[in-house]
Amino acid sequence: MVSLLVTVAGARAETGGQAGVFSRQPYLQLATPTTVTLVWRTRVPMKGELRVREKGGDGVVRVPVERMTVRRLVEDGESSAGARALHSAPPGTWQYEATVSGLKPDTAYGYEIVDGGKVVTPADGSCVLRTHPEVGAVRPFSFWVVGDSGTGSESQKGVYESFKAWRAKAKRDVDFYVHVGDMAYKNGRDAEFQFGFFGVYAETLRGLTCWPAMGNHEGHTSSGRSGVGPYFDAYVTPTRGEAGGLASGTEAYYSWDYGRTHFVCLDTYDLAVTADGAMSQWLKADLEKTKADWVIAYWHHPPYTKGSHDSDGEFDLTEVREHLMPIIESGGVDLVLTGHSHVYERSFLLNGAYATPTVAANVVLDDGTGDPLNGGPYHKVPGLVANSGTVQIVAGHGGQALMRRHYPSPVMRKTITEWGSVLVEVDGRTLTATMLDVHGKVRDTVQIVKDAKAVGVGIAEPKAPGEPEGPYELKSRVVVPGAAGLGGP
Repeated sequence: MVSLLVTVAGARAETGGQAGVFSRQPYLQLATPTTVTLVWRTRVPMKGELRVREKGGDGVVRVPVERMTVRRLVEDGESSAGARALHSAPPGTWQYEATVSGLKPDTAYGYEIVDGGKVVTPADGSCVLRTHPEVGAVRPFSFWVVGDSGTGSESQKGVYESFKAWRAKAKRDVDFYVHVGDMAYKNGRDAEFQFGFFGVYAETLRGLTCWPAMGNHEGHTSSGRSGVGPYFDAYVTPTRGEAGGLASGTEAYYSWDYGRTHFVCLDTYDLAVTADGAMSQWLKADLEKTKADWVIAYWHHPPYTKGSHDSDGEFDLTEVREHLMPIIESGGVDLVLTGHSHVYERSFLLNGAYATPTVAANVVLDDGTGDPLNGGPYHKVPGLVANSGTVQIVAGHGGQALMRRHYPSPVMRKTITEWGSVLVEVDGRTLTATMLDVHGKVRDTVQIVKDAKAVGVGIAEPKAPGEPEGPYELKSRVVVPGAAGLGGP
C-alpha cells in the first residue's frame, strides 16, 4: 500500500491551530484515476507537509516543493519569490497547488497538512480524497449539482444543509460536485468567492472534488479568452486531456471521464458558441472521440427557460440553443445541466428544439413524466446514438432570489420555484436525477433507461408542460461584500 507526502517549504505561519493557518481551507481539484490536486491558501509561507495515506496503509513517499505550483499575490515593488502571480487576493496570500500522483484508481486516501510540526487540517474525517475509477470501469456513482448559489444568503446555506442532512439520513455518499456557475455574486471577485463559495462549502470541498463552469457573474472579473481572473486563480481543470477526453488547451472549457461516463464543460459567457468557433469545433471533436456509455454536459446559460431569464428573448440563450444544441444532440449527449435562470426546470426527452420561439411539436420524443415511480422513465437506445434524446435541467435555484414567468416553457415537464439542488446517479444503463429542495424534500425525479430498441420519433402534438409549482417569486436576503458595480441577477 502506498501513501504520498507533499512537502511545502518556507517560514512557519504566524497563526496556529487548525482553521487559523488557512486563509482558504484545503479543497480538491482535478481528480483522475491516479492523481488528485489539493489547493489551499495561507497568508504567510508554510513550513510543513501534506500527508496522504491510503486508508489502512502505511509508508510515505515524499514529493519536493519544486514539483508543486506555488502562487502568490505580488504587491507593487515586491518580488514574486519564484511563485506564479495570482490575479487578485488579500495582501500576503500564498496559494499552494499540490498534485499527488502514483495513486491507485478508485481508492480513498486520508490526508493532513502539517505546519511547524502541528496538524492544521480538521480531524473530523472530512479530509479524504478519492481517485476516479479507471476509464471504462463499470460501477455506480453519484454527484451533487448546484447553480447560482454564491450569495452567502440563508437560502444558499439552507440548500447546503438539506444536502448534508440527506447524505446523513440516506447513509449514502456522493463522488464529486458539479457547479454550473454563478458561485461568486455579484462580480466574481476574490472576496466574493471566499464569502459565497469557499467559506460556505469548506467542509464538503475538503472531501469532494468540485468541477466548475464559469457563470456570467464570475465573468465580470475573469476572462475565458485569457484564462485570467479570480475564477482561474481558484480552479484547476484539465487542459491536456489528462482526465480523459480531448485536450482543450484552456481551463475555460474541458472534458473528463468517470468510468463509463464522459463529462463536458463549456464557457457560454464570453466565448463564441457558433459552429465555427474554437470551442464548438473542440466540442464536436471531443464528442466524436468518446467511447463512453453516457455523456453529461454542463455550462451556465440554458437553451430553454422561462424563469428569471427567458430563452426566447435573450440573445445569449437563443445562441446556445441554435448553435450548441445541434452539436450536443448529434454527439449523443444524454443530460444537459445549466443554471443562470433562478428556478428549477426539467424537460421532456427532446431532440431538435432549435427554433425561436421554442415549440414542443415534433421535438418531444417522449412526453411522459420521466418519473420511474409515477408514469415511468424515459427510454433510449444503448450507447451514444446521435439525436436519440436529451434531458435538460436548469438548476439555477441554489440560493439566489427565485422567479418564474406566468407560463412555463413548452418543453419543460417540471417548473418549480423553490431553492434546492440536484443529485444525479448513474448505475449501468440507468441515469436518475433528483431535485432535493431546501427543506430536504424530493420534488422531482427523472430517469433515463438505455434499453430501447429504436430511437424515438418527435410527437406532433405532445402533452402540455407540467403545471408550475410554487409562487412567481421568492426573495432571499443576500449579503455580499463589495457588491457595488456590475451586474444584475
